[in-house]
Amino acid sequence: MDEKWFKLLSYWFLLFTIGFGWFILAPLVPELSSSFSVGLSSILLLVSTYGYTMVILGLLAGWLSAKFTVKSSLYTAAGLSIIGLIGRALSPDYLSFLVTGIIAAAAYPLAMAPVGSVADSLFHDRSHTVIGISVGMLFLGMAFGSFFGPGIFTALGLRGAMWIPVILAIIAVIWLVPGIRGYPTSYKGRSLRGSFRIGMVKNWYIGLAISAMSVMFGSLGSTVLLLHHMATAQALAYGGLLGGLAFLGSALGALILPPVFEKYNKIRTGLITTGVLMFIFTAVMTLSLSYSTIIILIGAGYFFFGIFGNAYWSMAMTLTTRYVTDPAQAGFATSMYSVFTNLGVAFIPVFLGPEFGSLATITVGVSAVLAIEVVAMILAPFLKVRAAGAQETTKVGER
Repeated sequence: MDEKWFKLLSYWFLLFTIGFGWFILAPLVPELSSSFSVGLSSILLLVSTYGYTMVILGLLAGWLSAKFTVKSSLYTAAGLSIIGLIGRALSPDYLSFLVTGIIAAAAYPLAMAPVGSVADSLFHDRSHTVIGISVGMLFLGMAFGSFFGPGIFTALGLRGAMWIPVILAIIAVIWLVPGIRGYPTSYKGRSLRGSFRIGMVKNWYIGLAISAMSVMFGSLGSTVLLLHHMATAQALAYGGLLGGLAFLGSALGALILPPVFEKYNKIRTGLITTGVLMFIFTAVMTLSLSYSTIIILIGAGYFFFGIFGNAYWSMAMTLTTRYVTDPAQAGFATSMYSVFTNLGVAFIPVFLGPEFGSLATITVGVSAVLAIEVVAMILAPFLKVRAAGAQETTKVGER
């Protein structure tokens, strides 16, 4: 393996551990609620803290990685992850679990927001591959946490389950220290003036539309199946399976498709293809869940929406770096993308999700979802593909 690629392995493992520590909580929500004697909304807040920390700290993380170094941002992320996860495992009550969970969640923006700098400084010509794999490893960790959380809980109990992410985080730190030692620092202290370009808003909308639906439907499966009079235990089991399929699909999509399109220099084709397929499987997922109980069809919708949606999301994120000229600004560009997409996660499910809570309003929810995603699909041909300063025939909306 090329030495530069080897430098990325410890970074990717850190992202995997963050995703795992995040979504091991999702299947344990009922047990956490019972253990801490609090309501469902309070426990869901624990899961949501990762998204809120990205909104609050994402731009700061990008600024820190530019003004200091990417290494400093990643070391801080790894340290906060360990401190927060240990505190979470030792917490005797809900409040301390929430506070230490927020500390652990702060690792997410510090590690993920400057991914553009990591890609642009090490592999400027393979940035879709680097960012795609980075996003994929985060989602793979989320999928593993969701799939294996119940089994770990059964074997080790709640406290034991909370110590597994700690062990992984410690391994990540031990590997990270030598693993990123050679990361470039020549661009630290660069000015971030000019990092924002109005064309980025198209990318932001795509990121917002896909991430919001991914989180919303990952949480809605059981609720909608119960509307169709499925037995409670069965609906809950299928809901967990559907969420896991979506995250697994998201991981595979980001890991496989952007590198393939980049290798064959077909980024524009890849954007249009994944955008169209994202919309098709959004429709399959939304319509089958809302109006049927055919689990194979619903599961296929979730899985393939994850694959094509997250590949599209990853490429849209990478293309925000085409508006800037150096790695420092690239990290800030991907930070802005992450913040905006997580604003969608914070607000769209809250306002649109309740429409799927009743058969009387579910058609309104379906129509809104399809409208949001069709706009995201239509934007695919208009994203800026070439780097700033590169020669390219100008297309409508690219400048």
